[in-house]
Amino acid sequence: MKIIVVGCGKIGYTIAKVLSEKEGINVTVVDNDPNVFDNTAEPIDVKFISGNGVNERTLIEAGAKDADLIVSTTNADELNVLCCIMAERLGTKHSIARVRNPEYMLEFNKLWKDLGIDMVINPERQTAREISRILRYPVADDIITFIGDRVEMVSFKVSETPEYFVGKSVSQVFDSNMGILLAIVERDNQAFIPNGDFIFKESDIIRIMGRPSQIMKFLTLIKKRPKKTQEVMVIGGGKITHYLVELLNRDTTKTNIKIIEKDRSKCETLYEAFSSSSLERRCLFIHGDGTNEELLIAEEIDKMDAIVCLTDRDEENVFISLYALRKGVKKVITKVNYIHQNMVKNLGLDVGSIVTPQNITAKTVIRYVDGLIGAGGNIKTIHQIFSGHDGNVEAIEFQVNKKAKCLDIPIKNLRLKKGILIGCISRDYDVIIPSGETQIHIGDSVIIISKNNDIRDIDDILVNKIDF
Repeated sequence: MKIIVVGCGKIGYTIAKVLSEKEGINVTVVDNDPNVFDNTAEPIDVKFISGNGVNERTLIEAGAKDADLIVSTTNADELNVLCCIMAERLGTKHSIARVRNPEYMLEFNKLWKDLGIDMVINPERQTAREISRILRYPVADDIITFIGDRVEMVSFKVSETPEYFVGKSVSQVFDSNMGILLAIVERDNQAFIPNGDFIFKESDIIRIMGRPSQIMKFLTLIKKRPKKTQEVMVIGGGKITHYLVELLNRDTTKTNIKIIEKDRSKCETLYEAFSSSSLERRCLFIHGDGTNEELLIAEEIDKMDAIVCLTDRDEENVFISLYALRKGVKKVITKVNYIHQNMVKNLGLDVGSIVTPQNITAKTVIRYVDGLIGAGGNIKTIHQIFSGHDGNVEAIEFQVNKKAKCLDIPIKNLRLKKGILIGCISRDYDVIIPSGETQIHIGDSVIIISKNNDIRDIDDILVNKIDF
């Protein structure tokens, strides 16, 4: 597969890096700056062309006449749209454009396909969506969605609810009638696909999977359901905050939001965007410095249900998050752009849930590419959900076709490889958490949890032939 990435800023570099690490993909990067890679954290295996992405000669040199995909990620929305249109006219099969302007997203939502653009990515909106999901669950650190958001995988620390887990086995905590699957347990930088006898420890991080409604019922059971009205403080008033306020307004849980922004013009712009809507009554816009302790105390940071740190400076976000946690705030979400997440974790710093716009965007593009790769097979999406000392864990969504060998056989009779868990099956409008008696049928969407296995076809989960 040949992929062109135009624009090598944070987003473009991350997308190019992740794509170049996938087998069978050749990546060409186009950027105006000939020295764009000089200050990158690590080299990546790509072909580089210095030039303008909307220049026909540059696109032809990059291979647009027979490329499978172009991803345009420059800072100019109009440039990205034009670049994708030109590449597809030259022969590129698929295109993805980065469009950040909220007005463009709203006004041209139905016209992108007519323009020949297959996907529009908006890092700020996607990050806001990720934050809104995390806020929905009071104990969640990370949320991954499958099957058109009908299934979610939610991670949280056992230490949040030690009385419910610590010292108990999986079979004591999880009942087959809950509609919830325990996918993996992370412990000491290792991942376990646990059986019923596995005993929980307070340091564990667990990932559960199911319908959002079933996950909410489970959290209610362990007394971690969100309050009917949440008090949220957001530090920083940029585009992510704009989208986040809109998303929180649609949520069933009412949210009162305090927004602190030190740039007066930004603060006024955000206020004016919502001043004529029903959101105004639930939003308080404060012109001030989010690193000012006196201001945070005056605005009752210790009474907040959640703090979301979205300034343009990673250092400010990390320090405000640490301060909020010290003041007893239970849910803290920290945006980082430049600091690597593993560095924060390896320092032993608990800064709550970390969101990184470029990583979120790169994952969206990767899922699209996986769909293109799987168009002739049966892979729909692949999510890497853990990387540690003992390897990686992936969650892979398959569309089952008639060629599959595992059809119409009870799961208990399938000879599955070690490190394989059949996590969830979607059939028509039903979402099934499988038991040993469950069978896989043609047309099902099946989510496989795989530890250290190269699973690229549904039948790769089998050891060899099936015992009937």
